Amino acid sequence: MANIMEKKKPSKLKIIFLGLGSIGKKHAGIIQDNYDFELYAYRTEKGQEKNDLKIKEFNKLEEVFSIKPDVAFITNPTFLHVSTALECAKRDIDLFIEKPISHSLENIDKLENEIRKRKLFTYVAYNMRFHPIMNNLKELTSGDEKPIYFRAICSSYLPNWRPRQDYSKSYSAKKEMGGGVILDLSHEIDYLTWLFGEIKDIDGYCGKISNLEIDGEDILDAQITCNSNRKGNLHLDCFSRDKERKIQIYYNDKYIEGDLLKNTIKIIKKSGKEETIHYQCNLDDTYKDQIKYFFEQYYNKNLDVMNNFSEALKTFKKIMKFKKEYC
Repeated sequence: MANIMEKKKPSKLKIIFLGLGSIGKKHAGIIQDNYDFELYAYRTEKGQEKNDLKIKEFNKLEEVFSIKPDVAFITNPTFLHVSTALECAKRDIDLFIEKPISHSLENIDKLENEIRKRKLFTYVAYNMRFHPIMNNLKELTSGDEKPIYFRAICSSYLPNWRPRQDYSKSYSAKKEMGGGVILDLSHEIDYLTWLFGEIKDIDGYCGKISNLEIDGEDILDAQITCNSNRKGNLHLDCFSRDKERKIQIYYNDKYIEGDLLKNTIKIIKKSGKEETIHYQCNLDDTYKDQIKYFFEQYYNKNLDVMNNFSEALKTFKKIMKFKKEYC
């Protein structure tokens, strides 16, 4: 079970949300409930309803920067992440960037240079690292015995992701906006990096094979090699009616399986004895713990925070190299 966050009473931070869609509202709501900060939002769409969180909104970037925010939450569509973050970085604003970093490599290095030059605190948000299954798998895989193979799968049906929205009109359906499983479902690539080390190579297949009304890839099957030559397989798709999300880890003398839908870890030992551990987890808890971690590290001025921009960028560049060669 996720830890309950304690109410914080630091000096008031000014936080600007660049985009206030579903994920922006989720983060903003958590902050409102647990911290005494000043929250603002920048929204460009005309005619949209005011946000139900009663956050003051700006429609011009000049107005945003005039209040001199301390932290910017980059929660707009993926294809706008880098350009928006770059404008903030140039003004010495620390960054919380929702995953994935971007949809392309354009201006990525410029952003990294600004972050380094200005010593900005940055974090790229992958909330699944805060899932109790992932945390326990991290402990189980950190011992002296190393796995000989791993297999991760994330299989689902895109039209069910956002039932109230026409999936064919969402950013997930549009390649130029960051749609496609390799970026939309990049949680799996991120947590494999976290568990097994920096990715050295990705080799395999990705493409569009279903009749879904999207122009990005709907399937990925890849062989991944991490540090210490640890190898495994990753399968992603968004056309399956049978939802599945798990990671299987193979050793010479045991087998470990984490099921992120059933919230279980199964361990089969050399003797054949099987043990299943059940976890109580609400996915919202992963977002709460992520926000708690972010502000703890922010106040400690820890520029080596987990998944800082430079760390996340190494994985992102591997993803984009694979996407260019195989998709």
